[in-house]
Amino acid sequence: MTNDGSGDHNDQRQTNLPVPDVLLTVSNEVRMLADSAGDLQSLIGNLVVAGAFGGSQSIYELQSLDRLCQNLGAVADFLHGLSGHVSPEWKVDVRRAAETVKLADVSERLTGRNAASGDTTGEFEEFESWPVTG
Repeated sequence: MTNDGSGDHNDQRQTNLPVPDVLLTVSNEVRMLADSAGDLQSLIGNLVVAGAFGGSQSIYELQSLDRLCQNLGAVADFLHGLSGHVSPEWKVDVRRAAETVKLADVSERLTGRNAASGDTTGEFEEFESWPVTG
C-alpha cells in the first residue's frame, strides 16, 4: 500500500465489492458457459445428423452435454436468485479470489476490470490458419 493515497489503496477500494454484485457477475459468467455449451451441443447435434458420429454411445454423450448445459444454467439461475437475498453491505475482495483463476480474461471479467469492453476478439486467433475443408 502506498502512502500517497493512490495505487494499492484505490485498488483495494475497487476490489472490495458488494456480494450481490459479485454473485451477479459469477452468474453471468456461468450463463456464458451454458450458452457456449449449448452452441457446442448444436454443432455436435448437426454432426450427428450428418452421420459424422454413429452409434448409441454418441447419443449418450450428447445427452451428457445436454445435462451439462442444463446444470450450468441452473447454477447461473441459483446465483442470480441468491444475489437478491444478500446484504449489499457485505463486501468481498474479488482481487484475491481472482488470483487463483488461471485464465486472465475470466479473472478480469470476474473482478470487473474488463466488464466495460466485453471484447473477446482474438481468443481463437490461432485457429485462423486452419484449413477449411468442405
